Amino acid sequence: MNIGIDIDDTIAKTSEEMDFYAKEYTEKILKREFEINENRVIEAMWAQKVYNWTVEEDKKFWELYYEKIMKNVRPKENAVEVINKLYKNNTIAIITARWDKENNIIEQITKKWLDENEIKYNKIFLGYEDKRKIVQENNIDIFIDDNLKTCELIADMNIKVLMMNTRLNKNVNVKNQKIERVFSWKEIEEKCTKNR
Repeated sequence: MNIGIDIDDTIAKTSEEMDFYAKEYTEKILKREFEINENRVIEAMWAQKVYNWTVEEDKKFWELYYEKIMKNVRPKENAVEVINKLYKNNTIAIITARWDKENNIIEQITKKWLDENEIKYNKIFLGYEDKRKIVQENNIDIFIDDNLKTCELIADMNIKVLMMNTRLNKNVNVKNQKIERVFSWKEIEEKCTKNR
């Protein structure tokens, strides 16, 4: 079976790491009170709306903190263990919207992070906000992501989708029956094993 897996807020606790740096940035650099607005933000690049920044402030944040966030983020509970179990009998494709800089530093950081956390995979694809082409080319059977829009696009391709529950999608009503909300990597393991 071919399994496609997103990284940020699916394998990794990216929102938690971002909150840490967003607080620092808002209070120390922007010199204002830090607040989080989680109300139904469903697009992939959500930081500007969540932290109430202008377009310019958002751009500056990523210039200052993008590499730090990607280096320091931690895996979600049981993610490493479950992915490595699935890797034994399946093909694992990591498919992420992470964008790279001109020096390919984010690709290097991402591969190093996967290696340091001992996460096994067969293929990796960076910079795909629209993941449909990669999913199709790699004959993905099950796709795991946290972004509702992405999950809907993949489900429309008649592919089974497991949507990781996060603070940004928790209040969104999922109408597509090909999308199943999951709350943990243990639950993902059970559903992927049952699907074989």
